[in-house]
Amino acid sequence: MEKKKKNKENKGILIATVVLGVLLILTIAFSIFFFYKRIINTKTLLMSNSDREYDSYYVLITDSADTDFWKSVYQGALEEAEKHNAYVELLGENLEGKYTKADLLTIAINSNVDGIIVEGDDDGETLDLLLKAKEKNIPVVTVSDDNMQSKRISYIGVSSYNLGKEYGEQLTEYVKKNTNETYKVMVLMDDTFTASSQSIILTAINEKIEDENLKDRIKLSSYVVSSNKDYAAEEEIRDIFVGENSHSGPDVTICLSEKNTLCVYQTVVDYNKVGNVEIFGYYMSPTIREAIDKEIIRSSMVVDTNQMGRRSIEAMNEYKESGYVSEIYLIDADLVNKDNLSDLAPEGGDQDD
Repeated sequence: MEKKKKNKENKGILIATVVLGVLLILTIAFSIFFFYKRIINTKTLLMSNSDREYDSYYVLITDSADTDFWKSVYQGALEEAEKHNAYVELLGENLEGKYTKADLLTIAINSNVDGIIVEGDDDGETLDLLLKAKEKNIPVVTVSDDNMQSKRISYIGVSSYNLGKEYGEQLTEYVKKNTNETYKVMVLMDDTFTASSQSIILTAINEKIEDENLKDRIKLSSYVVSSNKDYAAEEEIRDIFVGENSHSGPDVTICLSEKNTLCVYQTVVDYNKVGNVEIFGYYMSPTIREAIDKEIIRSSMVVDTNQMGRRSIEAMNEYKESGYVSEIYLIDADLVNKDNLSDLAPEGGDQDD
């Protein structure tokens, strides 16, 4: 009896194992089919238009497509593409659900698009996919931040050294005008920034501090803010100013992204820190403009994002026509504060070349 009972138990375990195995195989098969169908649907979306047939189809891929910064980059790319009978898609806008940069790159590569415009980063998976794009002869242009190992055809963005130098000049000018003995200064970066960009920016700021003999008065630190998790940036920045260790929070923040600028601004307003923290921001949205006008944000670096988008398409077309293109296009960036805010165009100040 005991032997029969054991046989029954073993048989039950075997059946359960087989059932689970079949379910697992079906789940994997369904996932593959779903992903493949998604790719085909995206390809159809990219390669067709009810009113017009285009010569080239490009995609713009970023982790922050919902920000004004990237919407402006896309608008510039779209306008320039129109001049060359090309179409550029802000990939992810017309797909259900939330997809990572790697997901979107995979879709673009499998769709055999004519070119990929992507925000560079240090992620190993991103690098592998960009190299795969190269193998498939899909040209890649990196924008805003670079990845030199990716074999991209061109980089379109602001010089990290010049950006750091400009922030350093703003910072030292502010400190010299005030009588406080020391200032705690925190540079807020996104986790999307490459390590080389972060290092270059901090080096340039430090160089300016040393040139002005202010090392004893400026205590510089940096913090990398999570940008790809829901509300992570808001929570991390809030903790800097009102968390358990907020008593040692910064007197000055230098924000190197639009999102971080807005998060710091909102935090100092919500927690009555206005006047206690000087904010040096990045980019120009309507909210940032209003905050500068109210002197809550001291100044902001305005990058010509429209030009960034246009240049990316120009690089693609130049490469398509000649097989060659400049490795780097540097984009204009200007300091805007209360004094020159009225000179800036209402929409944020994208200047012509």
